[in-house]
Amino acid sequence: MNCGSIGRVFGLLGSVTIAATAMAHADDASNDRVIAEKTEIIAADPTNAAAYELRGEAYYLKHDKDRAFDDCNAAIRIDPNFGRAYNCRGRAYSAKGDRDHAMADYNEAIRLDPGYGPSYNSRAEEYFNSRDFDRAMVGFTEVIERSPKQAYRAFVMRGQVYAAKGDTDRAVDDYSEAMQRNPAAAWPYELRSTIRLNKGEIDAALDDCNSAVRLEPGSAGGHYCRAMVFLKKDDADNTIRELDDVTRIMPSFERAYLVRAVVLHRKGDDKRALADFDQAIRLQPGNLEVYKDRAGVFRDMGQHDRALADYNEALRLDPKNQDVLANRGLLYMMMSDAKHARADFNSVLALPPSDKWAMDTAREGLGFLK
Repeated sequence: MNCGSIGRVFGLLGSVTIAATAMAHADDASNDRVIAEKTEIIAADPTNAAAYELRGEAYYLKHDKDRAFDDCNAAIRIDPNFGRAYNCRGRAYSAKGDRDHAMADYNEAIRLDPGYGPSYNSRAEEYFNSRDFDRAMVGFTEVIERSPKQAYRAFVMRGQVYAAKGDTDRAVDDYSEAMQRNPAAAWPYELRSTIRLNKGEIDAALDDCNSAVRLEPGSAGGHYCRAMVFLKKDDADNTIRELDDVTRIMPSFERAYLVRAVVLHRKGDDKRALADFDQAIRLQPGNLEVYKDRAGVFRDMGQHDRALADYNEALRLDPKNQDVLANRGLLYMMMSDAKHARADFNSVLALPPSDKWAMDTAREGLGFLK
């Protein structure tokens, strides 16, 4: 067993799919204008519930969930029958991770204002985020039937439900319908590209990404879309070039740094790779995948103590992660620490068999240590 060559350190490259990048499409300048305008109105009339609700929505779109919650809550306090304010507060609750209160607010919003389509969409999206795909399907279909103004987003989201359930043909149908409803939107092309890429339809996937970039050249989503296609094609230079655009357009897109770090390491540019890992950790310190992959770079560089520190941090975040345990076991073997290697491999085998690579590696490692 050659420890230096064995180890699924960079599982990321085989598993990355294109994330929904609607967040990258937000118009911050427009939201700032709304906030400034509504702030002036509130200063002149502190009882204006609509101004609070609209400012809360703008804060939500800027990912300022606390201010969004405060404004939406103020609108409800002023007018307890203001249905839209409940939808607004529900989204803030959802952003805070409080799904029960979010769902209660969406239901109240629909009860008070049954003609307001966004509340139905919000509720369906909450089901989707909770992985309750059957209810999400019903919810998005209800939006499509009840609210033509919300149909575009509902078709996109229902397409994601179909994709999550493995019905890729219907997913593509919904993405294509969304394109008809909103021909200027890039998001459906990005999502359809994901399906085509997973089917091995590389050229068709790239065509969709190119369409996304053409439609929204200032959005990170289309460039990330193209990066994933080039990654699949093992085209490191173009992958990096596209991810450079992503991080320029959206410096907070943590996953772009993580993917680029892995590709840079494979090209031998470890200095820049480590800088990207560091930035990914600054943006999302709770992501064990970053620590695991950075550990792999340190391991390949022969910096075993730093690799061990990263594996330890990853396991602090998820003590039962079989992938990390197996990789740390391999690192201990490289460090001639048979006792700790054996302990890690045994820990892998004591867990439910959810990761075949880790289980096989643990068995092989224990066999080698005997």
